[in-house]
Amino acid sequence: MFRVVLSHWGKDSFTQHFKAAIQALELGVLPLERCCNHSAIIDKDSIDVMILSSSADNKTIQLKIGVFFCEVLSGCACSDDPSQAMIHENSYCELLVEIDRANAQVEFNYASFAS
Repeated sequence: MFRVVLSHWGKDSFTQHFKAAIQALELGVLPLERCCNHSAIIDKDSIDVMILSSSADNKTIQLKIGVFFCEVLSGCACSDDPSQAMIHENSYCELLVEIDRANAQVEFNYASFAS
Protein backbone atom coordinates (compact mmCIF):
# COMPACT_ATOMS: atom_id res chain seq x y z
CA MET A 1 0.00 0.00 0.00
CA PHE A 2 2.78 2.48 0.86
CA ARG A 3 4.77 1.42 -2.22
CA VAL A 4 2.09 3.16 -4.27
CA VAL A 5 2.42 6.20 -1.99
CA LEU A 6 6.19 6.25 -2.58
CA SER A 7 5.66 6.21 -6.35
CA HIS A 8 3.71 9.47 -6.04
CA TRP A 9 6.30 11.34 -3.95
CA GLY A 10 6.95 14.77 -5.48
CA LYS A 11 3.69 14.72 -7.43
CA ASP A 12 0.41 16.51 -6.74
CA SER A 13 -1.23 13.11 -6.22
CA PHE A 14 0.97 12.21 -3.21
CA THR A 15 -1.42 13.65 -0.61
CA GLN A 16 -4.41 11.80 -2.03
CA HIS A 17 -2.59 8.45 -2.05
CA PHE A 18 -1.07 9.00 1.38
CA LYS A 19 -4.48 9.78 2.92
CA ALA A 20 -6.01 6.71 1.29
CA ALA A 21 -3.20 4.50 2.63
CA ILE A 22 -3.61 5.87 6.16
CA GLN A 23 -7.37 5.38 6.08
CA ALA A 24 -6.91 1.80 4.87
CA LEU A 25 -4.76 0.86 7.88
CA GLU A 26 -6.19 -1.30 10.62
CA LEU A 27 -7.29 0.84 13.53
CA GLY A 28 -4.60 -0.43 15.92
CA VAL A 29 -1.74 0.42 13.54
CA LEU A 30 -2.32 4.17 13.74
CA PRO A 31 -1.25 5.15 17.29
CA LEU A 32 -4.08 7.44 18.35
CA GLU A 33 -4.80 6.04 21.82
CA ARG A 34 -2.51 8.48 23.64
CA CYS A 35 -4.38 11.35 22.01
CA CYS A 36 -7.75 10.20 23.30
CA ASN A 37 -9.26 12.27 26.07
CA HIS A 38 -12.23 10.08 26.87
CA SER A 39 -12.81 6.51 25.80
CA ALA A 40 -9.96 5.38 23.53
CA ILE A 41 -12.65 3.85 21.32
CA ILE A 42 -12.11 5.41 17.90
CA ASP A 43 -14.60 5.62 15.06
CA LYS A 44 -12.47 4.40 12.13
CA ASP A 45 -14.75 6.07 9.59
CA SER A 46 -14.09 9.48 11.13
CA ILE A 47 -10.31 9.49 10.58
CA ASP A 48 -9.11 12.34 8.38
CA VAL A 49 -5.49 13.26 7.75
CA MET A 50 -3.77 16.53 6.92
CA ILE A 51 -0.08 16.73 5.97
CA LEU A 52 1.43 19.58 7.99
CA SER A 53 4.99 19.33 6.69
CA SER A 54 7.19 17.00 4.68
CA SER A 55 10.82 16.42 3.84
CA ALA A 56 12.91 13.64 2.37
CA ASP A 57 16.42 12.35 2.07
CA ASN A 58 17.84 9.39 0.16
CA LYS A 59 16.57 6.87 2.71
CA THR A 60 13.27 8.17 4.07
CA ILE A 61 10.33 10.49 3.60
CA GLN A 62 9.41 12.30 6.81
CA LEU A 63 5.95 13.74 7.36
CA LYS A 64 4.28 15.56 10.20
CA ILE A 65 0.57 14.88 10.01
CA GLY A 66 -2.50 16.06 11.84
CA VAL A 67 -5.10 13.37 12.42
CA PHE A 68 -8.69 14.32 13.12
CA PHE A 69 -10.90 11.58 14.51
CA CYS A 70 -13.89 10.95 16.74
CA GLU A 71 -13.91 9.06 20.01
CA VAL A 72 -17.02 7.05 20.72
CA LEU A 73 -18.51 7.81 24.10
CA SER A 74 -20.97 5.22 25.29
CA GLY A 75 -23.82 6.76 27.16
CA CYS A 76 -27.04 5.82 28.79
CA ALA A 77 -30.35 5.64 27.01
CA CYS A 78 -32.25 6.22 30.24
CA SER A 79 -34.65 8.62 28.57
CA ASP A 80 -35.49 5.95 25.98
CA ASP A 81 -33.75 8.10 23.39
CA PRO A 82 -31.29 5.81 21.58
CA SER A 83 -29.49 8.82 20.06
CA GLN A 84 -28.11 9.54 23.53
CA ALA A 85 -26.63 6.06 23.85
CA MET A 86 -23.63 6.91 21.64
CA ILE A 87 -21.92 10.26 21.36
CA HIS A 88 -18.93 11.17 19.21
CA GLU A 89 -16.29 13.51 20.64
CA ASN A 90 -13.90 15.24 18.22
CA SER A 91 -10.20 14.62 18.84
CA TYR A 92 -6.91 15.58 17.21
CA CYS A 93 -3.39 14.20 17.23
CA GLU A 94 -0.12 15.09 15.53
CA LEU A 95 2.13 12.26 14.42
CA LEU A 96 5.54 12.01 12.83
CA VAL A 97 5.57 9.50 9.99
CA GLU A 98 8.70 8.05 8.43
CA ILE A 99 8.44 6.02 5.23
CA ASP A 100 11.48 3.94 4.30
CA ARG A 101 12.11 4.49 0.60
CA ALA A 102 13.77 1.07 0.14
CA ASN A 103 11.03 -1.16 1.56
CA ALA A 104 8.00 1.13 2.11
CA GLN A 105 7.95 0.36 5.84
CA VAL A 106 6.16 3.02 7.87
CA GLU A 107 6.97 4.14 11.40
CA PHE A 108 4.72 6.36 13.52
CA ASN A 109 5.78 8.49 16.48
CA TYR A 110 3.88 11.04 18.52
CA ALA A 111 4.56 14.68 17.77
CA SER A 112 2.00 16.16 20.14
CA PHE A 113 -1.63 15.98 21.01
CA ALA A 114 -4.32 18.42 21.97
CA SER A 115 -6.13 17.86 25.23
